[in-house]
Amino acid sequence: MIRVDYSQYSLTELEEAIKSIDKQKYVGNYQALMNEYSKRENNLAAYNEQTESQLESSEPNIKTTSEFERLLGICFFGLIFGAPIGAEVDPNTLTGSDIFISLLLITMFGGLLVHSFNNGWTFGGNNKFYIKEDPIMFTVAQLIYAWLLGLFSAVFVLAVFS
Repeated sequence: MIRVDYSQYSLTELEEAIKSIDKQKYVGNYQALMNEYSKRENNLAAYNEQTESQLESSEPNIKTTSEFERLLGICFFGLIFGAPIGAEVDPNTLTGSDIFISLLLITMFGGLLVHSFNNGWTFGGNNKFYIKEDPIMFTVAQLIYAWLLGLFSAVFVLAVFS
């Protein structure tokens, strides 16, 4: 009986051999084939676990607690620089859809600000800005969101109360 060395087979070739081997005629080869296949599966599972754990550990822990002063400063910036521009809108030209749109935009930009403060990263252009990796661009993105939040908050107040 010929002994086959299955250690040189690829995983795909091993799977094909398992499907095509005659188990009764080649009992020894079938046992060697199954041993090699189970050894490869165990190695593959261990490799996948190791790769997943490396990916998880390589992601920086970016969750930060933002200081109250930073939050206050960003929101103050938005109100100081965004609200006056929004206040220049003529209240007589605002309609019901302006209320809805400004409320939608307030929710959107407010949500982005809350997310960035809670998670330590935000969107800017086509990138994610992490506070630990690029604090300047992270802050610039937050300031833009705060400015837009202040602008549309003023438009919303004018639309509702005028």
